[in-house]
Amino acid sequence: MEADPEDLASQLSYPNRLLPGQADGGDPYGRAFEQRYFARGLHMTRDWGYVTAFYVRDHPHAPWESNGITLRAYLMDEPPEWSTVAAELRRCGFELVPTPEALSHPDEYTVRGSAVSAKVATGDGYDAAPPGKLIGVTINRNVVPLPSPDRRGHIRNAMRALGKAGAGAWPDWLAQREFTADDYVAVLIALTRLNSDQPTRTDEWTALLTWFLEQARETNVFRREEWTYQWALYGSPSPADVSRACMAALPMTLDEARSMPESWRDIAPDDARRARMTRALLSLARDAAPNPAALREIDRWKREKRPWIR
Repeated sequence: MEADPEDLASQLSYPNRLLPGQADGGDPYGRAFEQRYFARGLHMTRDWGYVTAFYVRDHPHAPWESNGITLRAYLMDEPPEWSTVAAELRRCGFELVPTPEALSHPDEYTVRGSAVSAKVATGDGYDAAPPGKLIGVTINRNVVPLPSPDRRGHIRNAMRALGKAGAGAWPDWLAQREFTADDYVAVLIALTRLNSDQPTRTDEWTALLTWFLEQARETNVFRREEWTYQWALYGSPSPADVSRACMAALPMTLDEARSMPESWRDIAPDDARRARMTRALLSLARDAAPNPAALREIDRWKREKRPWIR
């Protein structure tokens, strides 16, 4: 619950970022794994049995980046009972919500404080474990739980219509709806998808996306750090602006990070959320264009924060 893909990548001793020539090099500790490529060489998995890491890259010459880790509990001799795990999470104050539009097999839940998801066997004959057992735990790059997927394209169709209607129609359209944080994220994802699918209308999609981000900021539907995270992911800021804004929006100080309890059971859910968001913003700042002062601060975090996984 305290981890993210980069943390686990480091703990498992394989890098979060691999140059193209390094992808086939192997585990430096001699541990066997199976490596597979998909999507014309733009997706890759590395499977250590109990742990599978997922990688993506923008083009065949780009570095690989880890975008998720799955822990396969069903391979254990005795997979944990989900009811026991869920009861302990709730006892410690963590909210569990069904993953949006999860398939009936298996059941899937997300821990709101950490955006970590768990799959649970339902006993329908397709599961890899008896009913009620934990099948797997997935730690995605996203540190904010994602909304329901736009499977039927309703959101994308609405954005297409808004783009054609022009900026004058946007405020009335939004005023007729009570937008939540999830609604804004769904729109940002839809517009990003449209920009990829219909690049000839890039100017429309960019203008709409910028406008929705500004409305989200003005209405305070996100916490400050969460808005900065969404803005850095989906907006069009310069790398220097991303680095500067992410460092300014860190929701946790280094002293707070160092003083976090050893056990996750002693960590308040909001502290778990702030810890993941802090790591995400530090990573975004590091990968953008940090100035010398920001680089020194990022290095200080890297040197002095206590390990997130023990």
